[in-house]
Amino acid sequence: MKLVDAALQGTGIYSIPEAARYARINAKTLRSWFGTAGSNRAKLYREEIESTGMKVLSFFELIEALAVRSLRTDHGVSLQRIRQALETANERYGIHHLFARKEHKTVLIGSDIYIFFGDDTQSPVQLTGKHRGQKSFKECIEMYMQDLDFDAVGLAKVYTAFRFKGEEVILNPKLHFGDPVMKRSGYTANTLYSAAVAEGSLVKAAHLYDVSETEVEAAYRYCSTELSLAA
Repeated sequence: MKLVDAALQGTGIYSIPEAARYARINAKTLRSWFGTAGSNRAKLYREEIESTGMKVLSFFELIEALAVRSLRTDHGVSLQRIRQALETANERYGIHHLFARKEHKTVLIGSDIYIFFGDDTQSPVQLTGKHRGQKSFKECIEMYMQDLDFDAVGLAKVYTAFRFKGEEVILNPKLHFGDPVMKRSGYTANTLYSAAVAEGSLVKAAHLYDVSETEVEAAYRYCSTELSLAA
């Protein structure tokens, strides 16, 4: 898909540094997952968006990066096993965007990756290890999926990146090219954050944009803490 088509279709457009900040992943690490020119490591994904001069990711790729981060950081799953799961899901079951789907719920059991099919919730199919393709009766839950909302066909459509006192910062590929926005007002988090900094006051920024002080504070906390820690 060309970059201009991605923009028109609302797939979300993220540079590697942007995606790294939003997913709280080291940019060098994220770049290695998606492959770069001159790299001798097999990349996990083939890029969806064609762009000259810089590599960009789609919303689905960002969501899948979150899943890979969880598998690598929280559970110590190797990239080899993750790559094997992606290849098996694609080649054997025709499942694309494995980690961004609701009806094909991916879980971790031990050091192997399994998938629950929508019509077989009790018997996950193993995607990695010696017995991939066979059934197991163990259960597990993926925590990162709790921050996702799904569309009618079961694909991730919104990622909730931050919550504060009832306010939410979301990433929706249909809004502002997927930049973090406030769920209540639709303003980008950066807009309210910049207003708070410029005005030197949460109250003044809230009055300027006719939103609540809590919403401005949520944007400020997200941009100044969550994103700065990932920078």
